[in-house]
Amino acid sequence: EASARLFEEETASIMAGLKRRALLGSARLNKIKGISCQPIEGAMYAFPSIDLPSRFAAHCKSNGQEPDEAWCITLMEKTGIVGVPGSGFGQKSGTWHVR
Repeated sequence: EASARLFEEETASIMAGLKRRALLGSARLNKIKGISCQPIEGAMYAFPSIDLPSRFAAHCKSNGQEPDEAWCITLMEKTGIVGVPGSGFGQKSGTWHVR
């Protein structure tokens, strides 16, 4: 049927656009110093690792705050971008992530 063909064409076009934007998103994240990200797959969520200086991490810990939490708060205050600290999801000790 014509409507089924049109549906398949539109769906394929939408999925191709989402994939293109996902790859662009992870590529752009990887260009930022101190951030590394695997290619985004599936949903449009990125899970970048952030490289935080040990002094910053120690300072945060001494104030009872996870370093990635402090980083996310600063990111939001300075840019309006909201990130969720990976420490709330359980991560390998000494690593920091943002969702």
